[in-house]
Amino acid sequence: PELRLSLAPRSVTTPFAMDVSGRIGGIPGLTAVFVIITGVCGSLCGQVLLKLLPVRSAMARGALFGMGAHGMGVAKARELGESEGAIAGLVMVMAGVLNVAVAPLLVMLLQR
Repeated sequence: PELRLSLAPRSVTTPFAMDVSGRIGGIPGLTAVFVIITGVCGSLCGQVLLKLLPVRSAMARGALFGMGAHGMGVAKARELGESEGAIAGLVMVMAGVLNVAVAPLLVMLLQR
């Protein structure tokens, strides 16, 4: 269960993920490793997805990177353009706040 709980918050930036991991019974250090792997993979795969999918909107492109690859995704989105970078940063922060607020409640409900 600790491995699964450490893996759960991997899709937000490292400080948020480590906090959530500790509060839900995961291993924060292991969660940090998962976050980094997710960021690298999301940043690399995001470029491929954008080539395969007909995503043209700057908002959608930025949201894809901000949600899927957090900090590294924001950096990659910024390379695409100013709007993409701004949206990616906003989405990353919103996802982090939502994760910190909801994840512990969700884990409590699922463990019943």
